Amino acid sequence: MSSVLLLCAGCGSETLHEIDQGDLVGSWKTSGGNSIRFFVDREVRTNGFSGPGEESCGDGGVGYWSFYVAMDDRGESIQTSLEASKGNFISVSLQEGAERECHVNLSVIDEGRSLCIADLDQVCSSDLRFTRQ
Repeated sequence: MSSVLLLCAGCGSETLHEIDQGDLVGSWKTSGGNSIRFFVDREVRTNGFSGPGEESCGDGGVGYWSFYVAMDDRGESIQTSLEASKGNFISVSLQEGAERECHVNLSVIDEGRSLCIADLDQVCSSDLRFTRQ
């Protein structure tokens, strides 16, 4: 499954940072207790993956993750790739029941030390930050 969309990487005050899969794999938490754990086999597990006014994935769950890759020279058109081993923009999809999937995009920021929820107009669409544990 792949998605094609445009990301305004220069919008907002945050700067994207490329991270290797080995540096992404592991646990990340927010100061409020939300957590996300990335596994090398592309599985992801979350706990309370939401915040005030944020896109919510309920109480968390299990799903999959992938990096986005550029589809053009300018990097304006991107698509998820299960083969990509590094990137600065991450797709997370969690199964919510039998018929629904929750999808959240994360930007890698702070020189790879933090992740934030992203949208098409901003690198970080909120103040919620996941930091490596």
